[in-house]
Amino acid sequence: MPLPLSVMIVDDDWDTTYLFKLYLARLGFDSITFTDPNSALAHFQQNPGRYRLVLLDWSMPRLDGLALAKKMRTYNTRVKILFITAYFIQDLIEKHDLMQAQITDVMLKPIWPKDLGVRIEQLHSRDVDTIT
Repeated sequence: MPLPLSVMIVDDDWDTTYLFKLYLARLGFDSITFTDPNSALAHFQQNPGRYRLVLLDWSMPRLDGLALAKKMRTYNTRVKILFITAYFIQDLIEKHDLMQAQITDVMLKPIWPKDLGVRIEQLHSRDVDTIT
């Protein structure tokens, strides 16, 4: 029996991480949540090969999602990173920055659980590392 897909969820809003975790559990995904990006990074440094997917919020205090993604990439270049943001991403980040951080895909909030599940299944099933 294959192990479930392990997902790290990082968002400074506890309610969001909790809801994502509940929904992903119903879909059979193993996940861990963090509301502090620095704690998430410390955990990721200790477990760089544990996760196949990281869900990252763009806007977080102390360390934004783009900076966190770049730091995570120093420990694992293969993990897929799904950026989740309430902002229109093209207004905030150059495509070059997303590619440099090797962001796999982007979803805009609000995110419906069904849509998140579909996107995660797509990312899990395809062999794509970054957006193009």
